[in-house]
Amino acid sequence: MDQSDKNPNRRLGVIPKWSELCPDLLRSIFEQLSLTNLNRAKLVCRSWNSASRGCVPKRNQIPWLIVFPEKNENNSSNNCVLFVPDDKDKVYKTRDLGVDFAQSCCLATYGSWLLMYDHLQNLHILNPLTLERVDLPHSASIFPNKRNPNFRCNRSACLWIDDITKDYLVVWLIDYKSYFAKKGDDTWLPAGLFWNDQIIYNHKDHKVYQYSSSYLCVWDFASDIPHVDKHHLPVRSTDHQIGDDNRFNLVSHQIVTSLSGEVVLVKIMHHYNLPIWRFRVYELNLLTETLVKIDSLGDAAIILDMSITVVAKDIPGIKKNSIYFSGLDHPTTDPKRKFVYDLNTGAIERLPQCVFSSMLFSDSRWFLPGFKG
Repeated sequence: MDQSDKNPNRRLGVIPKWSELCPDLLRSIFEQLSLTNLNRAKLVCRSWNSASRGCVPKRNQIPWLIVFPEKNENNSSNNCVLFVPDDKDKVYKTRDLGVDFAQSCCLATYGSWLLMYDHLQNLHILNPLTLERVDLPHSASIFPNKRNPNFRCNRSACLWIDDITKDYLVVWLIDYKSYFAKKGDDTWLPAGLFWNDQIIYNHKDHKVYQYSSSYLCVWDFASDIPHVDKHHLPVRSTDHQIGDDNRFNLVSHQIVTSLSGEVVLVKIMHHYNLPIWRFRVYELNLLTETLVKIDSLGDAAIILDMSITVVAKDIPGIKKNSIYFSGLDHPTTDPKRKFVYDLNTGAIERLPQCVFSSMLFSDSRWFLPGFKG
């Protein structure tokens, strides 16, 4: 026998140090970890920290809350705070994202991506976990000689983006007009949508749904010229206010896609005199043109900021039969308007104190990293 065969490392192969593992191998492992374990892995050594950059926990199945900073001398305007519900009493600070969040606001979220609107009325798509950014056409194609000195975020928009190809669709309602942009466009194009209350992207049929005053329109953006695919007449509700529901003021209606891709309507109500909220969910029956009240979401949950319903059965960190709510009329700085609502009991689960004490904040949004649609 060759003397070298007596060496076990020769026979079995030398086991490399953990710090010398192939970066591609490390990344494939890191992408299977939760956010908590991914952050722990980053601290092992410099090479692990380097390999972890750009990794997103793809198996994440729970909504996170991103908290945006307020302009303040004690705050960095380029960093945000992340709250992950299965890490109670703990928040994570993002790296410098190169965006002045104090002069920007989030219009929509999709997976790990945020649709941001700045004080110059320009839009871009940002991934706070991978630091990727996609700039959208300049707003000069819409506002050639105008800037808005009174920056507000009362705009309606929807977003879809592919993680790999970075193909995207953004539909934007502003100043009583509608525009859209896709990858490769160098200008905003007229969308033809009516000025309505809400638009959402339905990832099940890849169409845009528009809702206002009980009207529902379905728009197809597959071709260069968007067109109405379906148009539903006003629908009637079969549910009438009874009992103490009469003491609640209707704040808003929001449409959401169900697990099967159908549209459900969420009625948001607030007590006239007390800090109490009520949420009601209705299913649209297209045959009878009625809204039928749903008593339970079962093993699902609604993320209102994303206008989606997600599976919540046997998943630690997400509460089933609940609605994840971050307020209306963004931006909003009231922590009492950011909670998880239990449809079964009507109880509100407030967020831990650490979420909003970590920094002065201007707004927050629920989003779902790893969501593929």
